Formats: sequence, structure tokens, C-alpha cells
Amino acid sequence: MGFTTRSRLAAALAALTLLSGPAGCGAGDPTGPDGTAATAGGSPSAAPEKPAPGDHRLTIEGRTGEYELHAPPGYRPGRKTPLVVAIHYRGADVKTMRDMTRLDATADREGFLVAYPCCGGHEDVGFVRAMVEHLVRTWDVDPDRVYATGMSAGGSMAFRLATEAPDLFAAIAPVSSGLAGGQPGGTGGPARSVSVLSFIGTDDRNADALEIRLVQWRREYGCVDQPLAWVDRAKTVNRVVSTCPGGTEVVGYTINGMGHNWPGGAALGLGAPDTAINATELIWDFFAAHPRRAG
Repeated sequence: MGFTTRSRLAAALAALTLLSGPAGCGAGDPTGPDGTAATAGGSPSAAPEKPAPGDHRLTIEGRTGEYELHAPPGYRPGRKTPLVVAIHYRGADVKTMRDMTRLDATADREGFLVAYPCCGGHEDVGFVRAMVEHLVRTWDVDPDRVYATGMSAGGSMAFRLATEAPDLFAAIAPVSSGLAGGQPGGTGGPARSVSVLSFIGTDDRNADALEIRLVQWRREYGCVDQPLAWVDRAKTVNRVVSTCPGGTEVVGYTINGMGHNWPGGAALGLGAPDTAINATELIWDFFAAHPRRAG
């Protein structure tokens, strides 16, 4: 990525300021290559909460907002289970996020819960904290295996969770997104305990800004970069692994020719099905390898 001049740096950070605003449901997110945006879809109907496999729409007492929870067929109450919080992008909805990422299918195979915050809660750190704490108490979520991912502004929210609620999250995976202004500087060391997996497309109009802020994160926390490695023979995807104090990692994938998209996602919303990597599969592999470390 080229960002050697001050003018380009300023332009990139200005673009990121627009990208990482509140992940509200009403404002339009940058659209995919075909210029289409997500459309609303159906969701599970409300029902009394009962921990069990399947799809559930839940609320949190005393808080505005709701979330959808997917529990895999093998879920059993009383068994410690990992949790992935998946945050949709601005202008999308939970159905689009679920269908685009196909996280539910991975959860069914690997045995983890997926929580999808809906409008009114998915840009609220306090709401997400209350949701996670409730799922730990009531759904037997393993507190050492709680993770967050998100697309675009939803990924910026994942960065917020890492810096404002590092006691809850072991790792995050922002996709086509970056740090909001003021992060991580100003929050100091708490996010040192959180590993990061990032995906950035070179044709994303915010690519320079996203890359700059990821570099800032690595420098802020004293991470050491390993040599860049190409992932595929055609050299369309490269990866940089950075080792950080305390045993955490920052791993960044750069996808040549991809825009503001979810790599390997279904051909809807902001999915990019023809990339050489599948973000959803890589995200779970990364999460599974990065539980919270003792101490």
C-alpha cells in the first residue's frame, strides 16, 4: 500500500472517518461492485427464551434492541460453548449478514454459537456487553472463547469492542473495515489481550485508510511483523502475521482486485464469492486458535 505523502494520509484518514461512523440501520453503506445494497428479510419470530439448538430472537431486560442467536444442532445446555458476535454493515440487516457470510453453516459444523445484534443494539458497546454476559450466564458460553467479527462499519464496531471491552473478547476479525478515530491511542494497553484478523481489498476506496490504521494498531502494541507471504499461486492474496506481547497476534490479509467486500461470501450484499480465500472459514480457524490466554 502506498501512503508516503501527508496529503494522501490525510485523505485516507478522512475517508475512514466516514466509513467508521455509527453502524446504524438506516444510512446506506458503500455498495458492492454491482452497486446493489442489502434488502430486508425475514427473521425468527419472538418466543420465550429456552437454551436449545436452532434460531432464536432475544432481547435484554432493561435495554433497547434485540439480537438473533443461532445455536448449532450439537448445542447442549451445560456444555461450555464458544460464541461469535457478528455485526452487520450499515444499511444491511441480520438476514443479509447471515446469508452473505454463511456463518451459521460453519457454526453447525464446528459447534459454536453466533449472535447477531439487530437495530438499536449493534452499535452500542453496552448492549453487546450485556448480551455477552447474559449468554455466558444463561447459554453456558465459554468466557475464554468469545469473539467478534463484522463487515465495514460492523468491523469498526468489532475494533471498538476490542478496545472498550477487552475483558470480554479474546479475538476480533474486522472485514473491509478499520479503527475509528482515536483508536487504539487514548485507550492505551487494554486491547493488548485481543488478537486481530483483518481483510482488506486493494480496490476498496478506503484501502489506504484501513491499512494505515492497522499499521498503527500493530505499532501501538509493539507487534513485530513477519515477512509477507503469498497465500495462492496466482499471488492474488498476501498475508502478514505480526506477533505481539502477551502471545497475541495481528494477521492481515490483502486481497488484490477486491473492493469493499466479504472475501468468499455469497453473491449477495457485499459478498465476493470469487476470491482465493474464504473469510468465514479463516475467521473461525483464527478464533479457534486464539482463546483468551491466562494472565
